[in-house]
Amino acid sequence: MATTITAKDFHVPSEIFLTVAGIISKNEITNSITGIDEDDDIIIIELQYNKGERGVIREIENAIADYDDDYEDEDDDDNEDE
Repeated sequence: MATTITAKDFHVPSEIFLTVAGIISKNEITNSITGIDEDDDIIIIELQYNKGERGVIREIENAIADYDDDYEDEDDDDNEDE
């Protein structure tokens, strides 16, 4: 039975790129940097993974979501001061 490989793009804030890169490296996930968004300070990476590596993908998704939540909380705090 052939292994199915899935490819998915992730928009990783530069502030947590080293964290995400560490997860990718530790788990030897096939990856490539496919672009950047200088305006939003984002690095776009493509990860290729199989079914057995979905937990690693979730870990990366959670790291990005946690950062986004923290970033939104900081924005809310800044808006309260105005």
